[in-house]
Amino acid sequence: MDNIRESQAAKVVEALCCGELETGRGLNQEVGLKRPCDTRWGSHFDTLLNLPVIYSSVIDCLDIIKSEAKGDAKAEAYVTLMCIKTFDFAFILHVMIKVLAITNELSKSLQRKDQDIVNAMHLVCGAKLRLQDLRDKG
Repeated sequence: MDNIRESQAAKVVEALCCGELETGRGLNQEVGLKRPCDTRWGSHFDTLLNLPVIYSSVIDCLDIIKSEAKGDAKAEAYVTLMCIKTFDFAFILHVMIKVLAITNELSKSLQRKDQDIVNAMHLVCGAKLRLQDLRDKG
């Protein structure tokens, strides 16, 4: 995580110097990858949202691990690096972001303590329609 953070910080500074990024309040906040929680879709959604932003830093970090680590860590970094660079990975990442955006909104709504069953069913129907629309229209 420290390697990713340092690599991303260096890229942000470089982009700021080149004028590729704007400065201002609330802009260019540090972005990282959360450790996903098995029971909360929101943690997976947050991780997937951040991955495209820090993709190149993740690649750099995996390259470092691949070249400096030994044994299983080296092999895992190599396999992960090969997988993360594929079109299939990028495609599935973007599809999952769209799907989890819909289901995450529903999940958060259903977790509210003041949620009633009638409204919950309306939210479920709305999410189903949005997912069907995504399936039909892409």
